[in-house]
Amino acid sequence: MEQALAFALELTEQRDEPHLCQWWSQVLHASFQPKGMLLGMLEVSGRQLACSGWVKGQAVSLSLAVDDFSHPLAYVLHKAQSRTWDSLHGGARIEHKEFRALLSNLGQQCGLHAFPLLDGNGKPFAVLAMMDSAEQLQEWTDGPELAQLSQVFCNQLTLIRELGRSRRDQSVLRDSLRQIKGEGQVKKQHEKLLADKLIGQSAAICGLREQVHQAAQHKLTVLIQGETGSGKEVVARLVHQCSDRAGKPFVAINCAAIPENLIESELFGYQKGAFSGALSNKAGLVAQANGGTLFLDEVGDMPATMQAKLLRVLETRSYRPLGAEQESHSDFRLIAATHQPLTRQVEDGQFRADLYHRLCQCLLLIAPLREHMDDVPMLCQHFMAQFAEQDGKALGGLHRKFQKQLQSYDFPGNVRELRNLLEVACAHTPHGEEVVLEALPPELRERVCVELPGMLDDYNHIRDLRRAMQLYEASVIEARLRYFQGNRMLVAESLNIPKRTLDHKCQKLEVN
Repeated sequence: MEQALAFALELTEQRDEPHLCQWWSQVLHASFQPKGMLLGMLEVSGRQLACSGWVKGQAVSLSLAVDDFSHPLAYVLHKAQSRTWDSLHGGARIEHKEFRALLSNLGQQCGLHAFPLLDGNGKPFAVLAMMDSAEQLQEWTDGPELAQLSQVFCNQLTLIRELGRSRRDQSVLRDSLRQIKGEGQVKKQHEKLLADKLIGQSAAICGLREQVHQAAQHKLTVLIQGETGSGKEVVARLVHQCSDRAGKPFVAINCAAIPENLIESELFGYQKGAFSGALSNKAGLVAQANGGTLFLDEVGDMPATMQAKLLRVLETRSYRPLGAEQESHSDFRLIAATHQPLTRQVEDGQFRADLYHRLCQCLLLIAPLREHMDDVPMLCQHFMAQFAEQDGKALGGLHRKFQKQLQSYDFPGNVRELRNLLEVACAHTPHGEEVVLEALPPELRERVCVELPGMLDDYNHIRDLRRAMQLYEASVIEARLRYFQGNRMLVAESLNIPKRTLDHKCQKLEVN
């Protein structure tokens, strides 16, 4: 009884597979004292048997290929059947050099008994080989002790492995839950960021937030289209900040603001001595954006020669600084923006079609402010809070008349224009008072308060619709020309029509 209890206690103390295998081998060696013994455990790959044991009291170990039938254990493992060889010299065909070296000192009268150890599903996971005289081997195989000890080992190893799998499953589950929780927190952070930066509850703004979130989840090139002042760079930064590149640089360049002869050196950099004035090496914006995002604003104004070079960089992510002999690599994501309809420029031959398609892998369209005027009150509240904090004073809110007037204005300069108007009005508003229309200077107040003919009547006086439409169109164009001080290019862009169309209308409607 004491021996059985001691055995059970030692068995349950083996908490992992290596210790159990070592302990069981020692128990077998002490109990049966064979001339030689090997326990070959099948590795995770299923291709090797990791064997350890004793031969004439000396510890031995070797690795045997499962499909190498030059040693007898492969046969036992594949057939899942025990096998006894009365003699290792002639009786068993052993051609494996390392295996034969282990048996060289056992003598001609030594035999081998090998049998598979099976898991709970009846599949072999190990092979036990006992080496001794044929008579001794027969005695062990006829008796119950070796089989019972082997079954105890198999049962205990199965429990340890099941416990290990359960622990691994629990660990994987915990990691998955942590990941899901982390992803949920990141998503909430992104949602808050989008809500803080893209102000409004209109369908246009809600849809834009969703588009930005989706664009941040992939690595496609993004093209942002929107009128001047609509917030293209804000959207570009949000795509970057919500992506996995958020911790890397966001590098921006306005293609319309850099002279044609400088834009290549700005993008790709240059080596010392590449041209007159290049006194040292300079890293270009493409290099600076490595790992992060490169934002090309007003990409429609990029010179034709640079369009071809940009296309190649997008396809290869390789570039060559001016004066360099070798190309460099940069892992950047490109986001481009334009206020111009690039499709029209492609049709006119001003913009490469292949570059347009490369840029337009993901298209984000920003609606002009006049198409979501319901968001004006929220935008006003947001900007006024910023200016109040900036100026260190309290504001009493926006006067209803001023808000109504703003909501009736079409904002050719979009959100940027609204922000500028409010900044001026807040600066002229005393501490604690409401922001009123009269806080604006006369020239700005006149711009916001423009009333086009026919806006406030019931139109009963109209007898010729075509003539009325012409008068209305002429009034719109005249008002816009006053706002942009006669700059027809800006007027055309604000009305989303080609300049040649505007010129034709001005001539037809006799507008100067």
